[in-house]
Amino acid sequence: MPVLLTRAARRCATITAVVVTVMTGLAGCATDDAGTPVGGVQAPAPPPLQGVARALGVATTDPEPQDFVRNSRPATAPDYIPVGITPPPRAAPKRDASALEKLEQELDGQRGRSRAYAARPKPASPYDGKIPPRPKAQPAVPAE
Repeated sequence: MPVLLTRAARRCATITAVVVTVMTGLAGCATDDAGTPVGGVQAPAPPPLQGVARALGVATTDPEPQDFVRNSRPATAPDYIPVGITPPPRAAPKRDASALEKLEQELDGQRGRSRAYAARPKPASPYDGKIPPRPKAQPAVPAE
């Protein structure tokens, strides 16, 4: 059974379809970060529709980073992606055999205390298996 739309309903549907299509296209162009320097190199100019999208309020802009973020970043971007940076050597020396033995004994003792606590006899429950009856509901006061 075909649905017959009135002329006004078809016009509204057509306008809605056009607006959704245009907004989708503008949103796709608006999310590009073009124009911001990356790694010290100026990126290409922003897409032509980004200005239109910003004027319509569809485009998003990156907020300025917080001070702690700005301070933690290097002044110039590195020429490479820093993957697997080796940390500096430890300041504290390695433990010797006697210190390791002492630590193992300490950990074994703690394990034994934990197991003893878990295996302790549990006190008997005061619950005798009887469930007390529920209190009777108060009769409703008739509305006057």
